[in-house]
Amino acid sequence: MQPVRPLPLAALLLVFPLQGLAQPAAGGGIPRTPWGSPVLQGVWTNSSLTPLERPEEYGEREFHTAEELEELQRGAVQGRIDALPEPEATLAVEFSEIWMEPGPLSGRTSLVTGPTGKIPAYTAAAQERLADGLRQPLTQRADSHDDRGYSERCLRFVTGGPPMMAFPFAPLLQIFQTPDHVVIQTEENHEIRVIHLDGRPRIDPRIRLWRGDSRGRWEGDTLVVETVNFNGKGGFRGSAAALHLTERFTRVDAETVLYEFTADDPGTWTEPWTAEMPLKVSPAPLYEHACHEGNYTLPLVLNGARVQERAAEAP
Repeated sequence: MQPVRPLPLAALLLVFPLQGLAQPAAGGGIPRTPWGSPVLQGVWTNSSLTPLERPEEYGEREFHTAEELEELQRGAVQGRIDALPEPEATLAVEFSEIWMEPGPLSGRTSLVTGPTGKIPAYTAAAQERLADGLRQPLTQRADSHDDRGYSERCLRFVTGGPPMMAFPFAPLLQIFQTPDHVVIQTEENHEIRVIHLDGRPRIDPRIRLWRGDSRGRWEGDTLVVETVNFNGKGGFRGSAAALHLTERFTRVDAETVLYEFTADDPGTWTEPWTAEMPLKVSPAPLYEHACHEGNYTLPLVLNGARVQERAAEAP
């Protein structure tokens, strides 16, 4: 007789994704799990109209006035109307404005927090390391499939992170929750990240991963996640394998989780920096994002590059 093997965590979450996780706190407030933690589980969108870095006209002002927010939101609605395609053929353009899903304004003048609202300068070492990429966009290289970007090859998307950046295209993510784990599945490329909350030791520092090694803990009602052991490939905004990322998830109300991250990599930026954005409840479910199916992009790009080369060599 074969021994009964326990289901892996991912299978348990798929079979019992919603059991008992929507209990409101006694006397109202944020919903809590049966074991007392704030409920993070659900489908959320991290799309935002707030720019990553603060426009110069706001100086050191971190927050919009109520009048500014109203005007900016009104302009965003009109922008969606103006983006309606004419003729209909423009719907075929992958990154047409009509496909974008701009989210709400966070109230801040930038996602990056602090007096400047800017990402700190690169260190001299980082500038040297990134110089080749700064001179030539990666998408212009087509000698082989290795020259193409990671997202084009369905290997890694910036929306999946960590950190999970606001982006108006495929911005959904789904969070599953148990007493000892939090699992985040992102819409784009259906990437899955398992965050252990049970105090287990980290993996060997010689093991380097695309999304790093995450460990979480509760500090009051905030889930704090620290991630290290990145492999440095396609690093977040030029970061290297030494990136130390700290994320914070705080359930604010029935509709919102406040997401904050701090990126610390002394070999890349002159100082650590922090950004925050709201995750809003999504009325829509998470569907599969099958990046690889019917993807003729790579052979067509490489074939086109060879045609251009032959045309340039022709007398």
